[in-house]
Order: sequence, then structure tokens, then C-alpha cells
Amino acid sequence: MGKSVVGMVLLCTAAIVALGGCFAEDGPSTKELPPTDELSTEQSVTTTTTSRTTTTATRAGAQTIAEAISIAPRVNNTDYHEAAPAEGKPVEDTSQFHFSTADGEVHCSTVDRDTDTLACDVAGEDAAPAPGSTPAGCTWQGSYVVLTETSTQGTCTDTPWVWVRSEPLLSGSAISIGNFQCLAVPTGVYCLNTRSDNGFAVRDGAYRVISGADPVPAALTEIPAPGEQTTTTG
Repeated sequence: MGKSVVGMVLLCTAAIVALGGCFAEDGPSTKELPPTDELSTEQSVTTTTTSRTTTTATRAGAQTIAEAISIAPRVNNTDYHEAAPAEGKPVEDTSQFHFSTADGEVHCSTVDRDTDTLACDVAGEDAAPAPGSTPAGCTWQGSYVVLTETSTQGTCTDTPWVWVRSEPLLSGSAISIGNFQCLAVPTGVYCLNTRSDNGFAVRDGAYRVISGADPVPAALTEIPAPGEQTTTTG
């Protein structure tokens, strides 16, 4: 009888450890989900909305990171084509997509390459060191996080991939671009390649690799809904 009780305690402890995350607030949640919004669209929309953050949106019905991202309200993709190639340069209308976190700490752009690519420049992140040798024409970008089929930190570029002064992706909002889906949280962003189910999370300048099958962390279940934040778009 004693051995049976000990075995049950050990199994429960192992289950709790398996559900934990790498960030301090990570962990499964059991709060209710808001209704699913429409998918991202290229239709032009001009609205002006002003409201106050009064409640917290909860998404506890989701069991995995992929589910939490897929159920989040989607932005209108039309608003995310404009950005500047660098600080001090004018904003341009492009065929690629560009967005930033509301705090301006993360800037992301899709990249025109043979392989579908999403690149994000993360301020405050410990830059990945350059390899011992790099090919001719390579400019090492150690602060870049690059998502193709998998996620990597640091890359060679011939020109800057990530543009700046782009439209913010408000916390609680998701953007869907081809095989990529990203959900903004108050201090970062979670992004997945929906085909491979691989991706990354950046929070408070810290980067880590994630899988869409990972248990949903509390960071994705207790964030303000986009409509609950003070915003003005036009």
C-alpha cells in the first residue's frame, strides 16, 4: 500500500514538471476563451477606436501554443505593408509584411527569399556570436531571430531584412502571413510556422525555441484583448 502511494506522488510530480515552461510565468491555464475572430484579410479598413483596458481576455480552453495563437483575434494584413528600411529613411509601401511589438522592442518582416522566411530584430537580446568564418558579402546579424521551417538565432544577410517604423501588433492580436502566425503579448511575441509547427518566443528580450504542440503558457491566456486597449487607427 505504501509503495503505491509513493508511486502516485512521483507520477503527479513528473506531470507538473512536464507542463512547466522556460519563462517565469509559463504554465498551463484553465480560463475561458473569447470567440474566434475572422482570419486576416487584405480588405482595406479605416476605423477609429478609443477604449480603455478594463478586463483581461482569457484563453484557457486552448491546450497548446498553436491553439492559443489560432484562436486569437486577427489583424487586417493590409495595415502591415508599410515600413522604413532603416531609421531615418522614409516609410514605404512594400509587397512584404512588417510589424513590431507595441513597446518597440521587436521588429519583424517577411523576407523575399526562395524559402519562406520571417525575421525579427530583437532589442536587448544577447546577440548570437558570428561563426568563425562567413561567406563573402555576409553581414552578420546576431540580434536577428529567423523562422523558416525551424527557428534560428543570428544569420548572414546581404541587406537588412528587418524594416522599422512598422505598424504595431497590439498585445492579444495575431497576424497570419502564409505559413506564419504570430501572437503579440505585453512584452514580446510568439511565432509559429504552421506547416512544421516549429517557432520561437521572445519575451523581455529573451529568445527560446518553441513547438506548437507545447502546453499553452499563462502568458498566452491572460493578456488584454485588442479591443480593450486604447488604440487609434486610420
